[in-house]
Amino acid sequence: MRPQDRTAGDPPENRIAIVLPGGGARGAYEVGALSVLLPELERRGEKPTIFCGTSVGAINAAYLGSVAHLPVHDQVQRGLEHWRALSRKDIIRSVVGPGLPRTLFRLVGDMLEVPGVRLAGLMDPTPLRKTLDKIVDWEGLAKNGRDGTYDAVCLVATSLSRSGPVAWVQGTAAVPESRRTADLRYVPVEELEAQHVRASAAIPLLFAPVRVDHPDEESDYYVDGATRLNTPIAPALALGADKVIVIGFEPLGERAPREMTGKPLVPRIADVISNIVDGLLVDQVNDDLHQMVTLNEMLASPRSKAAKASRRFRSDRGKPAYRKIEYALVSPRHRGELGELADDVFDRRYAGWRGLLNPDLPLFSRLLGNGRTKARGELLSFLLFDDLYFDLLIEAGKRDAHDWLDRHPDFWCSEAGHDFDFDTGRMPAAQGEDDAGANAAPPRDPVEAA
Repeated sequence: MRPQDRTAGDPPENRIAIVLPGGGARGAYEVGALSVLLPELERRGEKPTIFCGTSVGAINAAYLGSVAHLPVHDQVQRGLEHWRALSRKDIIRSVVGPGLPRTLFRLVGDMLEVPGVRLAGLMDPTPLRKTLDKIVDWEGLAKNGRDGTYDAVCLVATSLSRSGPVAWVQGTAAVPESRRTADLRYVPVEELEAQHVRASAAIPLLFAPVRVDHPDEESDYYVDGATRLNTPIAPALALGADKVIVIGFEPLGERAPREMTGKPLVPRIADVISNIVDGLLVDQVNDDLHQMVTLNEMLASPRSKAAKASRRFRSDRGKPAYRKIEYALVSPRHRGELGELADDVFDRRYAGWRGLLNPDLPLFSRLLGNGRTKARGELLSFLLFDDLYFDLLIEAGKRDAHDWLDRHPDFWCSEAGHDFDFDTGRMPAAQGEDDAGANAAPPRDPVEAA
């Protein structure tokens, strides 16, 4: 059965989801990776029908839904063309310029609590509105959803008043019922609009919160979905995905702890922000993926005591049994690689006298500290909306996608040991004979977060 022949009442049949996390300018890396993976899926006779995204991943997810009816070659080429044509002026207005006095006035007024004077964000993303209309065919997105060309497009944002993540879902897939105790609320939407995408991409402090008034009952101000749910694996599985493609921005193995060298130095603002970004973005990706593959290992021995215990555990809660999820994971070869690329581009194009032509980035770099540091590179990798950087990210995404295919000729994998550097043999579920595992609660899977 073809994806477009399915209706909402049909059972899932090897539904494939693409999961795209948030990362600012790093969205070009996602497009580069998909430009390799999507043609390979087509060659295999497979097609993704669930697109889940957060922040910049929401932009790419909405784009994929809007062109789902086109041949894969056209989808890929248009996506690459859009990103290669982008520049900083297509995303944000210049900070250093005519608007600077007003920004400073609002900043001081906000600090002094002057009535009616507020600074909701340090940058003005007004140009993004027109840019989104160029990237996303909103009529095509709506039509493809109604026709069943895709099962679901899911965009995640964070509600300010409710202080929790919200997943807006458009398409024919059955939307999970939200529970009061759930961390994530699902909201079916007849037609996704630019306001939903901008809300998902409204990075706190940098961009002002975006008011979303559709649907009426969810009217609120929203910010970047990455603050609460950066890797939307949970929605993808809850919407019926049997296989997932995840694009990450850091290696997807176990994180090695950072070792202290010498006396600790007084941290700069860049170091603080870099650690926050790590926690919001990288750690969430790793945690969700590790939980998913741990469950896969547990289900590898369906007759083990641990697997039987997990089925009882789910049954007692009125939920279906865990299922094994095949996956494809694309990420850079080493930690910090995209930040190093950003540093290289910054030094080539914005350091010294070159920065006089584009003063925003040099000013931002100075605020982060003197010289080239890991923290500076990581933050620049989110905010360096530069055509050269986009080209390098696209090529890196292509390279890493080819690396995955070279390691996995059959495209899909389900065994943690292939791509994660933790010892799966120590997990009780994989052992299958540990009596303690019979009564232990199974590990939380990403769906439970939903």
